[in-house]
Amino acid sequence: MRLNPRFCALTLAAMLPLAHAIPDANGVIGPVPGPDITEDAAMAARLNYNLGFESYENTLKLEAGSPNAPAVRQGYTEARDRFRKAAAADPNMKEAWNMLGFTSRRLGEYAESLQAYEAALKLQPDYPEATEYLAELYLLTGRLDDAKVSFAKLLKLSPSYANVLLQSMRDWLAAPARAPAAVSVAQRDAFATWVKAQKVDL
Repeated sequence: MRLNPRFCALTLAAMLPLAHAIPDANGVIGPVPGPDITEDAAMAARLNYNLGFESYENTLKLEAGSPNAPAVRQGYTEARDRFRKAAAADPNMKEAWNMLGFTSRRLGEYAESLQAYEAALKLQPDYPEATEYLAELYLLTGRLDDAKVSFAKLLKLSPSYANVLLQSMRDWLAAPARAPAAVSVAQRDAFATWVKAQKVDL
């Protein structure tokens, strides 16, 4: 889905000399406005998505070494803004909605995250990545039964993503502080028993 950044850069660079070589009405050579990519919604969506994905990848690396660094939140915020623009330019770009959901979730903005994942899955109901990400949101918001349903769905769609979700469930259980107040001790214990019984055949 990503456009080659080098191709985009070379294309724009090749256009710059032309933009500065056109004389005005008085014969004076000067700069003229460059092309407005906002007139091409598909191109605007792809470029914003690529820029957002690049920011997302850089932020993941930063987060791995310094999870509480202010730059982590800034990076996810910048990426989310790009994904918002991509989804607005092309509402049928499921990848933009999916990544909007991911970055919003990492920023703690669960309502926007939920809406974005639902938009991605409306476009492609069997989208395994969005299904797994949505299930992680369910864990964070205490919707444990919905997380189970997502796991069952992933077992059929993509065992590898089901395995990722199962590990996320184990991680969630290993960090009691991550459980929302709405989840009682009894509910958490019952969920732990259920998780322990699950297996994924890869």
